Amino acid sequence: MKKTNILLSSLALGSFIFLNTANAATEDKPKENESILFKIHDIAPEKDVDGNVVACNMSITLFNRYSKAISNSQITLTWDDFVVGETINQEERVKNETVRRNPNAEVSRYPTSANTSSTVSTSIKIPLINPNQQISLKNKVNTDRCFLLINDMDIKVSSCSFAGSAGNDRGCKAIFNYVSPKDPQYYSEFKEITYTEELDKNIDELNSAVKANRDLYNKIVTTLKNIGK
Repeated sequence: MKKTNILLSSLALGSFIFLNTANAATEDKPKENESILFKIHDIAPEKDVDGNVVACNMSITLFNRYSKAISNSQITLTWDDFVVGETINQEERVKNETVRRNPNAEVSRYPTSANTSSTVSTSIKIPLINPNQQISLKNKVNTDRCFLLINDMDIKVSSCSFAGSAGNDRGCKAIFNYVSPKDPQYYSEFKEITYTEELDKNIDELNSAVKANRDLYNKIVTTLKNIGK
């Protein structure tokens, strides 16, 4: 319980630090920085009756910086677990070497590849997002590796519509811009201009914000890795 409270406290701090009120004005003409910003936050492990982590609850917040409404979107996010991936590769190399030395040797899938995937993924259906609108959604990922969810991920977009006109897969993927906890604007409400652009006139304030965000990011990573121990 103590570890869970530490986790929630860390993530709550990340949700409110540098909080700003968005004053985005709608423009008729397209903007150079048009995109849909999104971030993953409020990550919390879900445990079974035995205290084992069986899933990770999370929130995803998106902000439409386009001058058009975006609808009918579905994105699939996939995180790579490089540690597990390397373990599987090493086991495969050992198996191949065993067969090379003795072609008649009986080999089967090693435990890691048989029981654990090197990737974690989830699909999210996104409702209509009007221009300059920010929305938040709840989601659950069936994994015990919650710490992966604050890392960069592969993004696949299966569909999207711009003001009622369907876009192609390549164009749909290009509009989604992930904001990681290493980015200062992760800790504020999204705006029509980026957090960095807003602070660019005061470099000292920007450097202070970046340092604070980096320290908080490292704290969250450590807490998430330790939560299941």
